[in-house]
Amino acid sequence: MEYEETIQSVLDDIDRRIAENIRVDELARAVNYSVYHFCRVFMALTGTPVMNYVVRRKLEYARYDLSQGKRIIDVAMDYGFDTHAGFTKAFKKRFGFPPSLCHLHIVAKSPEKATVKSVKIKHGGFNMTPYITVMTPFKAAGRTLRQKSSNVKHHADIPAFCFMDEYEVSIDNLLTDTSKLFSKSDAIKHCEVSMCYDVDPSSGEFTYLVGRGIFHPDDLKNIPADMAVVEINGLYAIFSTTPTPFEQHDRYAQVIRDTWNDIFTKWLPASEFEYDEIRKDFECYDYRDHGWYFDNKRQMDICIPIRQREEAKRKSQKKGKILWEQEMKRREQRQ
Repeated sequence: MEYEETIQSVLDDIDRRIAENIRVDELARAVNYSVYHFCRVFMALTGTPVMNYVVRRKLEYARYDLSQGKRIIDVAMDYGFDTHAGFTKAFKKRFGFPPSLCHLHIVAKSPEKATVKSVKIKHGGFNMTPYITVMTPFKAAGRTLRQKSSNVKHHADIPAFCFMDEYEVSIDNLLTDTSKLFSKSDAIKHCEVSMCYDVDPSSGEFTYLVGRGIFHPDDLKNIPADMAVVEINGLYAIFSTTPTPFEQHDRYAQVIRDTWNDIFTKWLPASEFEYDEIRKDFECYDYRDHGWYFDNKRQMDICIPIRQREEAKRKSQKKGKILWEQEMKRREQRQ
């Protein structure tokens, strides 16, 4: 118990001094431990090295500041990073996506109080298993709306916007239009697509695309010149929301919001993948969204473009090389 109380006091001290240049020897001296003994105790109780934790904690506070609309360079300087590039590299390594996406995807929430138990659980990762797949290339075509809502500042806020009475009719009309244009594709796979981009956190303005996936070549000829078209391809992580009773619109919107937030605050930071900002994320609503399955419950998919992190790629290649050499050796022994 003495060790746990001591390390808890260190965690509190780190939070108080989060914007300072924190050194291991100073932390150890504050609790009357040698540096060696302090590092061993901290590692044993939290599961992570001291300075790794300090950098991670600084980045958690930086992520919150960015979600509040602060400039990347200002936040980088506030937490002791010498350059914009150095901060971006550390941020992407920790969370799996660049700091520029914070305004779009992160729901503002101040970092929770760090405890010995929570730090160890957080270091252990997050149990959220998506379906990883290479998308068969297709096009998403639809209409865009440039809207403004005081309640919309992040992508995760968009589901609530969609379920507002004043917008549901116009969105339904747009989907009806695309259904007529792309009927052959709809017969192959019913996929209503929504995307959110160009969010302005200060004004609440955003561009919202609603349309359908095009899977039949004949439907490509039906795309009007004024319709927005997005190419979907490459590696994606697909997250299905928890089935929700059809009549519970507010609950359904909240489940979608929570899933978006968990992806960016829990799954990506703990996974071997990072967000591929070259491509677009999107929401996919198929027949499950209409309550035709799961005892009249609704479900949809959130699709995130990903790529393997460089460190994970090197480990995979090294492991593959070792396995190949072992297999070659076994073949030689059998001959």
